[in-house]
Amino acid sequence: MNQDELYPELLDYIFNYCGRFFWKNEGMANKYMYALSKSKQGVNETIYKFFMKDEDVYKNGEMMDLIKDGYEAYKIKVATRIWEKHKDELDLNLCPKCGKVARTPSAKQCRFCFHDWH
Repeated sequence: MNQDELYPELLDYIFNYCGRFFWKNEGMANKYMYALSKSKQGVNETIYKFFMKDEDVYKNGEMMDLIKDGYEAYKIKVATRIWEKHKDELDLNLCPKCGKVARTPSAKQCRFCFHDWH
């Protein structure tokens, strides 16, 4: 696959299912963004406060640089870095017919061409 083939669904797949390639600060940023989203929804502010106190994220300049442009930009940065450094190591569930990525690692039907490989 070429860099040109890094399309939105593949970015999402890499970000969601290739977490073992996250760097420590990327993983912390992900936890921070999740906690922040939950606290803004009023769901669990305790988690957010606990995370902020324990991790002291505001003192981590590298992590703050990752998330300064928002969640979507952060997700694209992380997935792109993983793709560029580890594309040969990624366990991608690709459609045998069109070669595009399936929705999940265990999916057996293509979301693009609807080919079924059950």
